[in-house]
Amino acid sequence: MSSRLFVVGLEGPRLGAEERAILGEAPPWGVILFRRNLETVEALERLVAGVRRLGVEHLLLDQEGGPVDRLRDLVAPAPSLRRAALAGTARRAGAAAGRMLARLGFDVDLAPVVDRGVEGAGSRVLGERCASALPDEIIREAGAFLDGLHEAGVGGCLKHFPGLGRAALDTHASLPTLARDGPQEALDVEPFRALMGRARAVMVSHAAFAGGIPASLSPAVATELLRARLGFDGAAFSDDLEMGALSGYGDLPERCSRASAAGCDLLLVCRRIDAYPACVEAVERRVPASRRLEAAARLEAYARHLTALRQAAGPVETPLAEIRAELEALA
Repeated sequence: MSSRLFVVGLEGPRLGAEERAILGEAPPWGVILFRRNLETVEALERLVAGVRRLGVEHLLLDQEGGPVDRLRDLVAPAPSLRRAALAGTARRAGAAAGRMLARLGFDVDLAPVVDRGVEGAGSRVLGERCASALPDEIIREAGAFLDGLHEAGVGGCLKHFPGLGRAALDTHASLPTLARDGPQEALDVEPFRALMGRARAVMVSHAAFAGGIPASLSPAVATELLRARLGFDGAAFSDDLEMGALSGYGDLPERCSRASAAGCDLLLVCRRIDAYPACVEAVERRVPASRRLEAAARLEAYARHLTALRQAAGPVETPLAEIRAELEALA
């Protein structure tokens, strides 16, 4: 079923009747939550339980720390990856994030960021979300954060392939163009090459190489570069397909079908759940069955990876008060 190639977002902190009907009719692979969905710990627990009762197996969150810290008001502020890297606490930060997510019912963190903080571009647009401008430092610090997540039983996802470090525009609003520069491109992808085997998931961005189309819609990037040249055999997630960077590339169903055909295994529709059924239909109709089966197999393998992480970590028993104290110590 093509719905199992999707992650969808919800409107608020409680499931609406239409959302229940849509999720019950065609359960997606996962649901992603944002600050708009997080009211209190108790309300979040009810929301997670309700989503799982409808047949959704995976819950995702962007919990990087710093500028992207969805749980700061529910638990405590978490340090950015840059700050944790400078303090030598990236693994502790990842483990605290993982324990917090596992305790609240999530199994996937869309982190860590492995983009380079290039001066005047990534350093300005992404800021403290980047560990460093240097690939070796990114690999060390993002790898430590990822290991911390795994230690807590939560999966990670490297982002944003093939690297937003040289992007001077924010893909939430605009389409950035990356200059074709072999040595710089090699630096951009090096953290992905080094860590993708451990992470088992990579998020494909909407940045475009000069003269090309957004990476998420480009077979040359999402398949040829990521798979054929770098050898990645895990799950490729699209970035949110509702972002402004894709505004010139058709409606949401068309974007979903193009991203799937290009090589993105998991398609993120982060707010417009009303459009989700049409997106599923478009993928079913426009994307070859062989490609959909390939994507489903990769997502099943990633799900097995998540199961193995949970089993290795054991039962989630850490009280939120203890996690809060750890985050306060890291602040």
